[in-house]
Amino acid sequence: MNISVIIPTLNEGAAIAEVIAQARMTATPSVIEVIVCDGGSHDDTCARARVVADKVLTSAVGRSRQMHAGALAATGDLLVFLHADTRLPDGWAAIVKEAWARSSAPVAAAFALGFDQDGFFYRMITVTAGWRQRLTGVPQGDQAIVVSKAAYFAVGGFPDVPLLEEYGLIRKLKGMGRIVRLPARVLTSARRYEKNGRLWNNLRSTIIVALYYCGVSEERLACLYR
Repeated sequence: MNISVIIPTLNEGAAIAEVIAQARMTATPSVIEVIVCDGGSHDDTCARARVVADKVLTSAVGRSRQMHAGALAATGDLLVFLHADTRLPDGWAAIVKEAWARSSAPVAAAFALGFDQDGFFYRMITVTAGWRQRLTGVPQGDQAIVVSKAAYFAVGGFPDVPLLEEYGLIRKLKGMGRIVRLPARVLTSARRYEKNGRLWNNLRSTIIVALYYCGVSEERLACLYR
């Protein structure tokens, strides 16, 4: 099965080339397609991406819109939605293909969460993220969600919302089959936690998810996220 990696960007010029290079290097020996979909960067993100990506697109700003635009342009059988501040594990493509090669292939999957910084706080975040995924059945977007392209378009793809787009997608996909956690860990950047405050960032995320399940709209939750 062919794999398309879709990376939504907004002012990620400092890191985008390294993100793509790392995704390709750790996929070895698999050949992958890398698609960058930019939401209107004011830096050199697109210029840097064009050197190393297979396709560089632009769309209206918004992660759900950008990722959906990337999915529309993808040629792979499997879609990997990779945040620009997340690094995939070694051998990730083989792990993904193995999951879909089984007789009970999932409709979607995601890697376990990890951070690019160590320490007790970040270890606890990874543990609680695992608990939350088991409770809700929904992986976080920075866990590199993988979806069968056929299943993705069968349910209409990501909803056009400003936040928690993975919850809307996974909710639709659950009726089609299993959502599994892959046996490897991504490393996502801790920059939001360091910038906004570790405890506040974690508490805010927990509150947002809780309010989502209480019926608060994604538009109102986006105001809290900002």
